[in-house]
Parts: sequence; C-alpha cells; structure tokens
Amino acid sequence: MTPDFMALVKSYDNIHGVLVTAQSDTTDYDFCYRYFWPWAGTNEDPVTGGVQTFLAKYWAEKLNKNTLKAFQSSARTGFMTVEYKGDSVLIFGQAVIVLEGNFKNY
Repeated sequence: MTPDFMALVKSYDNIHGVLVTAQSDTTDYDFCYRYFWPWAGTNEDPVTGGVQTFLAKYWAEKLNKNTLKAFQSSARTGFMTVEYKGDSVLIFGQAVIVLEGNFKNY
C-alpha cells in the first residue's frame, strides 16, 4: 500500500485516521493492519498499539477468540499479542522506551 497522504489530508478534515485491517493468511498472527494519520502530523502510526483498543474487540468477535496475535505491516513493523477482556484490552510485545517521566501533584 502506498497512500497519497496529501490527497488524504485534502479529502477530509474531520477525521483522525484511516485504518486498513485484514485476517491473516498465516498461522503466525490472527490479523494485520496499517493505520494512516497524516492529519496528526505523522503519515503512519509507528506501531504504538493505540488502534488495538478497538481492533481487539472487532477481531475477538470475528474470530471467536479473546487472545490474538496482531501484525502491523508499516515501515517499522511490529508484532503484538492482544487480550480482549470486554471493558479492557491488554497489549503485550517488545517496546522501546522513548520518553520516561513522573507526574506529581502540586
């Protein structure tokens, strides 16, 4: 897939992104996806896990299973295991810490 990001931005101004997903044709994972979000200033989600909040429910219901293996086929690529628990989603996988900090009440 090679989206025309300028055309996407010009086509709509009231959405956050475009998601493309499909059931996997391999046993390595259950589904694959890509998430494009040029409206946010970055053309494609770099495997943050954010879309799993709704993909987990969709694929859990479609495949009748609560633990799923996901593959994001973006330029960076990434594998995650997601567990759909009704009102929550657990996400497991390898991560790279790019920012760390603490919040304090003042």
